[in-house]
Amino acid sequence: MYDIVRPDPEKEIHSLRSFGYTIETAIADLIDNSIAAKSNHISIVYEIDTYGSFLRIEDNGKGMSEIELVNAMKMGSFDPLDKRSDSDLGRFGLGLKTASFSQCKRLSVLSNNGQEISFRAWDIDKIHEYKEWVLYKDCLDANSKKKLGKIESSSGTVILWEKMDRLIETKKEIIDKENMYRKFQMVKTYISLVFHRFLENGSISISINGEILKPTNPFYPFENIFPQELQESFYKINNSRIIIKPYILPHEARLPNQEIKKYDIVRGWIEHQGIYLYRNDRLIIDGSWMDLNFRKRESQRLVRISIDISNALDKEWQIDVRKASAKIPDAIRKNITSICTDAIVQGIKVYTHRGVYVRRKDEKKKIIHTWICKRKNGERSYMVNPQHPLYILICDLLGENRKIFKSYIKTIDSMIPLNLIINDSCDENVVLKVEDEALESKRKIFKEFLKAITSSGMDEISARTLLMTTDMFNKHTDLL
Repeated sequence: MYDIVRPDPEKEIHSLRSFGYTIETAIADLIDNSIAAKSNHISIVYEIDTYGSFLRIEDNGKGMSEIELVNAMKMGSFDPLDKRSDSDLGRFGLGLKTASFSQCKRLSVLSNNGQEISFRAWDIDKIHEYKEWVLYKDCLDANSKKKLGKIESSSGTVILWEKMDRLIETKKEIIDKENMYRKFQMVKTYISLVFHRFLENGSISISINGEILKPTNPFYPFENIFPQELQESFYKINNSRIIIKPYILPHEARLPNQEIKKYDIVRGWIEHQGIYLYRNDRLIIDGSWMDLNFRKRESQRLVRISIDISNALDKEWQIDVRKASAKIPDAIRKNITSICTDAIVQGIKVYTHRGVYVRRKDEKKKIIHTWICKRKNGERSYMVNPQHPLYILICDLLGENRKIFKSYIKTIDSMIPLNLIINDSCDENVVLKVEDEALESKRKIFKEFLKAITSSGMDEISARTLLMTTDMFNKHTDLL
């Protein structure tokens, strides 16, 4: 004996809207489908209007028959355990629906497979009205038909989002337009990163409102300055190969100021350190230590590690529906941990050695000062040097709490009593005394800093050399 219990359509549709997509991850999911359909051009067009906003994605792929389209519009249209082609970037058969419903309430799809033209549409309001999974065979109104348009190539698919309640929030056109433009700047950056390999090899082109996207390669962000490539490693799980390759990016001291911003990508330089997981050349993880026991540190921000897997390993890597999270398989966890550890040590050396170099004969030793002077528009200001190795060390030790330390240092910078110092220095009756630690006290501080730096991964000789380039210790060789 048993019961058949079917889900309530109105309630399930709201669950499907809450998978955690952002606008950029939702669009990326739809691009996956276009790539799987052998498209070589994907056009994204959006328009913001208080009552008629829409997003339209058209590809020139192989298209779908009516039977294939109806199946594609089902929830969970295929089994994630089924064997798929190597080029298939999907997984659960949910992406088209969950990605779309996360952003809009009406989803229309027009497809041409070269032999027949097919159409189907979902409308969440109609599902609520009829309390049933009502899949429409025709456009629901004339405006939808106009926005949907025609497929320009001999085959392909058009996806139309309307009733974009998750994107058009305030119903105030000026505010919604500003927010939409801001969100689509993020979309451009994200799509350029996630599909950079496809854009680089020319297998696809992607345009947004007519602008052709350029690839954003996280390992080669500059044309003529290249990263340090470390040893490539190969592993197998269930006869599927895994390729791991660490990179150490060039230190910012080697870059023109206008180029440094390229390191930030989406979330900022520090946040993009770590593992970049590619599945069939599509980026899944864009900078993370995933579930390994590493923290994001400022001194590790040059470290980026690419890992390539095929879609045959989705289960082992626990790829989620959004293709935005994964977990490292236990079978190779120790191997990947070891590779990451070696890369981190190398990355810290490159990062912290930026102020250390071999001196030529008779050349003055370069000193890293605790305080620096900044000049702008004829004005001078003084601040604690954020490139000082001890400043960086403290940020590393504080981890996620580094922002509190940085904010406090900025407060100190802004509260320097310059007027009082100037007045006292001009007063012949005032003797200014600079507090200086006794030699024994400095020796103790030196040892504490030395221990902390070597604990972070630098060898002792390099750590001593680095400390001796600072203005606090450079005149005290006896500390060694």
